[in-house]
Amino acid sequence: MDLVPSDEQSGMVDSVEQFLSKELSVRQLRDRLQADLPVPASAWAKAGEIGLFSLGLAADAGGADAPFVEEVLVFQPMGRHLAPVGFLGSAVATRLADVAGMTETRDAIGAGTVGVAVGLATRGATVGARVDGTFDVFDLPSAEWVLLLSPETGALALLPAGELTDRRPVSCLDPSTHMTEVAVGGLAPRALVDGWEQPAYQLGALLTTAMLVGIAEAVHDAGVQYAKERVQFGRPIGVNQAIKHMCADMAVRCEATRSLLAFAALAVRDGRGDAAFQVAAAKRLATDAAIENSRANVQIHGGMGYTWEHDAHLYLSRAHLLDRLFGDVHAQQAAILRTAPAVP
Repeated sequence: MDLVPSDEQSGMVDSVEQFLSKELSVRQLRDRLQADLPVPASAWAKAGEIGLFSLGLAADAGGADAPFVEEVLVFQPMGRHLAPVGFLGSAVATRLADVAGMTETRDAIGAGTVGVAVGLATRGATVGARVDGTFDVFDLPSAEWVLLLSPETGALALLPAGELTDRRPVSCLDPSTHMTEVAVGGLAPRALVDGWEQPAYQLGALLTTAMLVGIAEAVHDAGVQYAKERVQFGRPIGVNQAIKHMCADMAVRCEATRSLLAFAALAVRDGRGDAAFQVAAAKRLATDAAIENSRANVQIHGGMGYTWEHDAHLYLSRAHLLDRLFGDVHAQQAAILRTAPAVP
């Protein structure tokens, strides 16, 4: 089992990096926040053109027949560039629509001509043959479909955004993400899967993990670069042992989470019996890496890292948001205990 990306896979990641740098950079994100503008529809369409939402589908379904591993690789730069949470919803929704036989919807989402928001069940909400309760929905205003998920049961449901009429905008911890509280009363989903071990749910968990790994990498690079450039008392702050240790710890977290994520993706792709355990372990470790690295990056940047003018806090708040999607750290710890292979 080779955990090192091939030249072809590395080229794919480079293409995605170039697209994100041009269309969805963090600088452009800040400009949209200042003007209170959504992600432009052209960016969704271009993401669809390069196959970001349909990479894992079979060739006869409009995909590249490259499930899990390649999808995970291209979503790591999504985390580095703070790409919209809706991109995660679109990638999972194409798989869900394909399983449900909704070919027109699958093709539209895969092409990026329609957007998908991500909805998270709050306490007491149910996702099944009927959807009831209150959901926190991310990036709803620009979406035509909503992917609702229940980390408690592993259920995923796809609903037209137009059916969710009881909406209340609320503040989100992540300032780069629009959040809406939606009350749903007994709606029947267009597509539904149920269970943590379903491929669509595991794909969502893996892609969320990949975005967390991307955040861990981005803030590590930013912290190390600043430690080299910032001069205090006549020398770079990176020569100080306390800063060196933080940077080293950040690098170790990145390496560990990259390796575990790659192994989990291969385990799901190959149908290993411990796939669910590997996915839960990867997301648990990646969440810790993204949050702890982001905190260290803020500390390395000193007082400036806390200010609105700096990007450090954007990565930290996005890491906390991604923790909640497809099972937070507590849910992943429970899944690890529930699915741990027996020790002989």
